[in-house]
Amino acid sequence: MWFIMRESVVVSMGETFSNQAPCVPPGAANVLATIRKGPGEGQAIRLRRAASVFGSKQGCKLVLRHPTINRRHCLIVNTGLRVILRDLDTRGGTLRNGLKVEQEFLEDDDRMTLGPWEFQIDIRNSELQGASDSPIVIDLEPDPTVLAIEDLQTGKLTKLTREVCLLGRSDGADIVIDDRDISYAHAAIFSYLGKPAIFDLVSENGTQVNGQHVNFAMLQDCDELTLGSQTVRFRSNTPGIRSNGLASNGSALKPKPFLPPPEGTLSDLIDLSGESRLQ
Repeated sequence: MWFIMRESVVVSMGETFSNQAPCVPPGAANVLATIRKGPGEGQAIRLRRAASVFGSKQGCKLVLRHPTINRRHCLIVNTGLRVILRDLDTRGGTLRNGLKVEQEFLEDDDRMTLGPWEFQIDIRNSELQGASDSPIVIDLEPDPTVLAIEDLQTGKLTKLTREVCLLGRSDGADIVIDDRDISYAHAAIFSYLGKPAIFDLVSENGTQVNGQHVNFAMLQDCDELTLGSQTVRFRSNTPGIRSNGLASNGSALKPKPFLPPPEGTLSDLIDLSGESRLQ
């Protein structure tokens, strides 16, 4: 189904959510991105998921069709505690409140600029609607955490030092994998509900964890990550993460989790065009 909006903006709905991260649970920040300048001005997009990719490639949460927008331009991550903006090593850059950024925490009423678009970011923290079967996993006494990627051939460990770490072929990636089967911005590793997770950035050849194709997956120590044709090993000393997959209290490590998407979110990808279109 296609809707023609003012200024010759094309908004397409009806994609599946197969390339999307899970919806964040109750109690996590509610994020709203409203277009203040550019095609589609006035449209508000609710970012309900743990990670949302903005770019010109089909499959992104928000497809922005304009020559200044990279195929994978930027990523907004909702960790359940904070909201993070990460530029995906783009040509034109990503601006937060008028300043070019690589990675920054987003605050309520921030302005984010991508090419001809300016978004106002509204962040509201909701009351936690706790329940006995709540999937939220929170470590009340967090200990220092070290995350790293191990080269299977050399054994070299590269520490992941950023809140959102980029894996890809780009020279600006945190983990650079020089292989033509790897997308420039291929996948991201970040903390979700206090545990490490990997998210495929709508890559060309996909991401696998222990041989299984994933769009989003929680990680534990010694998981093998395959990007394109290259395999590396994820390493972590995160408290509670053990090779047997059990937390320190003996319960299953992975927050089994993910809340089912609310009604109406199976088709929540949006396509905006900043180029003229003949009627």
